[in-house]
Amino acid sequence: MPSPGATGELRLVRVADVPGAVDVTSRAGDDAIFVVARTGTVTRILDASTSIVLDITDLTSTESERGLLGLAFSPDGTRAYVNYTDARGDTVIAGFDVTASGVITRDSLRILLTIEQPYPNHNGGDLVVAADGMILVATGDGGSGGDPERVALDDTSLLGKVVRIDPRTGATTLVARGLRNPWRIDLYDDDLWLADVGQNSIEEVNVLRSVSSVTTVVSFGWSAFEGPDRYNDDQPRAGHTAPLAWYEHGDDGCSISGGAVAVSGTLAGRYVFGDYCSGRIWSLPADGSSSVRARHFDSVSQLSAVTRAHDKLYVLSLGGDVFRIEN
Repeated sequence: MPSPGATGELRLVRVADVPGAVDVTSRAGDDAIFVVARTGTVTRILDASTSIVLDITDLTSTESERGLLGLAFSPDGTRAYVNYTDARGDTVIAGFDVTASGVITRDSLRILLTIEQPYPNHNGGDLVVAADGMILVATGDGGSGGDPERVALDDTSLLGKVVRIDPRTGATTLVARGLRNPWRIDLYDDDLWLADVGQNSIEEVNVLRSVSSVTTVVSFGWSAFEGPDRYNDDQPRAGHTAPLAWYEHGDDGCSISGGAVAVSGTLAGRYVFGDYCSGRIWSLPADGSSSVRARHFDSVSQLSAVTRAHDKLYVLSLGGDVFRIEN
């Protein structure tokens, strides 16, 4: 059913109810969508058919910002990779085999990387798989507030970073630093989009162009900066990449919920994202030609993410609503 608050020809059409929804993705050779619930399950949905294809609720918890937070498939669809916090609260990146029918086989779990988390919040949680099969993971700064451990710009830590993982060996490479809590990332046309939740006053959209060609670690500035504003004076001022776009806390919200590039419909070629606090959804030109946001929807309750699956955009709510954007 259409949701109230749509503007122009765009509509939000409710396609499923999955409480705690934080991610939706798809895999090659499968017409279904896969919905990730923070409680620890993955639900496969194809038309009227719904089934839980992975359950790791015993391995995680939803305390604070923890849980099963992200899912991505290998380019051929035979492997699934997840990002979750374990019983101790540490971030775990793990891989599974996937059957032809889309079942993620629990007993094939193989841990690729574990990152110790000093606090229960700012876990980041998303991951994507590049065309070459490499996994890109966005991590938060470890939590609390204000980057107390000063890890976001410290390359000896994997916190506050974009990390490339080779799933064959588990080897890691730093790609970017200076992130606070990148909540939802998107890889499209070799550009990595990161919606980074702010501290006190600013939410920001960052983009790492031509990510597969990056040879020098790119800095997005936290915690030397929050958006364009100076934050921790003891962190280096120079050498940072400014956000593509940002907005202040207020009527527009207080916690950015990224975000994916639309590849079809009237939003094609635009990065679409929202805010958890306000429930508003906007878009920006993905080519960076403008930082002016166009507003499309209002008041999506508990808006957790805007994601892409099978060239369609989906809007998720922690309350359970899974919407598809249509026009």
